[in-house]
Amino acid sequence: MLLKTASTLLCLLTLAGEAIAGVHSKPSAQIANIIKQAKKDGIDLEALPFAQAAFRSIEEIKEAAQSQTRYDFRNASRIDVHVHAVPSFYYDLVPSTSGGPTPEWSVQAHLQFMADHDISRSIISMSTPGAMVFYGNEAYTAGLARLLNEWLAELKQSFPDRFGFYAVMPLPYNTAALKEAQYALSSLGALGLGLLTNHEGYYLGNAALAPFFEALNNTVPGGPHVCFVHPTDPLMRVDNGSSIIVANPTTYATGFVEFYFETARALMDLVLSQTLIKYTNVRWQISHVGGAFPAIEDRFLKRSPALEKLAKQALNSRVWYDSAGPTYFAQVKGLLGYGVPSSQLVFGSDFPYSQFPYDAAAQAIVDADFLTQLEKTALFETNAEDMFGVHFQ
Repeated sequence: MLLKTASTLLCLLTLAGEAIAGVHSKPSAQIANIIKQAKKDGIDLEALPFAQAAFRSIEEIKEAAQSQTRYDFRNASRIDVHVHAVPSFYYDLVPSTSGGPTPEWSVQAHLQFMADHDISRSIISMSTPGAMVFYGNEAYTAGLARLLNEWLAELKQSFPDRFGFYAVMPLPYNTAALKEAQYALSSLGALGLGLLTNHEGYYLGNAALAPFFEALNNTVPGGPHVCFVHPTDPLMRVDNGSSIIVANPTTYATGFVEFYFETARALMDLVLSQTLIKYTNVRWQISHVGGAFPAIEDRFLKRSPALEKLAKQALNSRVWYDSAGPTYFAQVKGLLGYGVPSSQLVFGSDFPYSQFPYDAAAQAIVDADFLTQLEKTALFETNAEDMFGVHFQ
């Protein structure tokens, strides 16, 4: 097993001690059911050193729902589709994220943020690394994905009018990921699936992941399914695939600028592999209005008019682009310059990870002179409903 950081190893040792201490305590009926269901899917949660902490995190959400705190949502109408949560057990496992500290989070702070920014509903996803904490260890990756999804489902169930979620996928392990997708979509009520730009060095168009997308497109019921692609550290498999290294070529934190290039790589890979084109029962949400993708689109598509035509059809109809970050001052104009219609634009805050002021990012959308008022309203509200194929109350 290849751990990402020494701090993760120390955390695991601490959590293992806590797990041993609590091994004889009887779980609640809810936790017992979670353990039972996971075993049906071949996941032994009780063998994971971080499981007891995860169970406590789930119960913390239930307790938070009993709070008498009231938030003013009278003016709230926006739907936030690029927004994150940080369960307490996950914060302990992942104290740093792509070169910066992982932010602290609480459901109370999140609800207050929503009320302060006119957000009626947050579609929560896990930021990087999601379940990709233990390189090469399928059991830990699948177990972490299940625990995160049970936590997200509890958040949705405890606050049904405020939260939905994208389920965490334990890729690159296709069989485990398909089981998790089916369970999360059919039993937990996930709105879609959260993916990373690469999973242990495999970008989304890689042939190694083709069985997952083939099944998602053809056999997982309830489609079309929405996949949210979030940038992560650029990873490279070396030593004939036996080792994984972070391949950021600069001295700057990955989350600073490299995320934009990582998004461009992933979207380019989806196009060139024709994953984006072939699987018409899959929809895509791409972060940060496509990152650096518009800057390279002509370079690789103009070489093949036939591919360009098919790619444009998909990019302009089955892909949505979220606004997370300082993207509406000028960046989004590059995307619109390729003919992407405004119907494909959706709102994302990137709370609580954004390094840019949330108010300024949202105000840039409000002030955009290249969008009509109706287009802005759709961007903040109804375009997300069209993406998911649902109407939120």
